[in-house]
Amino acid sequence: MKLLNFGSLNLDYTYHVEHFVKPGETEASFSRMTACGGKGLNQSVALAKSGAHVYHAGAVGKQDGQILLDTLQSAGVSTEFVRILEDTPSGSAFIQVTPSGENCIVLDGGANQAITREHIDDVLSRFVRGDWLILQNEISELPYLIERAHDIGMIIALNPSPMNESVLKMPLGYVNLFLLNEDEAAVLSDYAKDPLSDLAKRYPNAMIVITLGSKGSVAIHKGRTYSQESYPVEAVDTVGAGDTFTGFLIGSLADGVPVQDALRLASKAASISVTRKGASSSVPEMKEVLASLS
Repeated sequence: MKLLNFGSLNLDYTYHVEHFVKPGETEASFSRMTACGGKGLNQSVALAKSGAHVYHAGAVGKQDGQILLDTLQSAGVSTEFVRILEDTPSGSAFIQVTPSGENCIVLDGGANQAITREHIDDVLSRFVRGDWLILQNEISELPYLIERAHDIGMIIALNPSPMNESVLKMPLGYVNLFLLNEDEAAVLSDYAKDPLSDLAKRYPNAMIVITLGSKGSVAIHKGRTYSQESYPVEAVDTVGAGDTFTGFLIGSLADGVPVQDALRLASKAASISVTRKGASSSVPEMKEVLASLS
């Protein structure tokens, strides 16, 4: 069994500010930090640090993408399926972070929006039934990617972030694992009173996982409901926390870890990540997570 993350690769420009900039306002930042990110890259790094061997597929620009490849490779991620584009810059994100650790993000898709069907077909030809495919909503041709992976028989995990109307047009019935925050769960369930139960009825063959911020996380799988409390910490930067949770959860599930234990590992890993600045750079190693739980 192999794990493939077909996802975004971004250069993150993070500005630490007193408050989010309002319309018409100019605000000086306390500091600026440049780092590697994108939900795809962050989740691949988290998967690798959870102990999984993960292949990353995607695209970067020739002029600015080497640092993204280096970041993946240094974490132990295989990058043979990442294409380097001549005339398209890498994706980028402009992030504001407040003293309380809250963030808001502006994305520029760049090479992430230049994924082609030919690229998808080439990559998926190297994978077989039972392999995992991990997806977010930051690259082009996602509906086609889901359909082709389903045809092969891959296990499809989807974190539909950032949530927008395009998600609702995807063949969601082919997804085996949904990883959602409260807002995403609300949209997918048409704002049902109980999103978890509603989504379980809509997608009976899928595992549904919803993160609830400080209230922890919940999941439902094969009719059984799971609940996991959060681990209270003093947050420094919440960028990448959800990706850390996702990476550790999928890495654990793919390794055969029971659902409740996988949720516990993912929650602890995410709690450690928010005590550090940065996205991929804040992801802990599995040995640190296990030590913190012991």
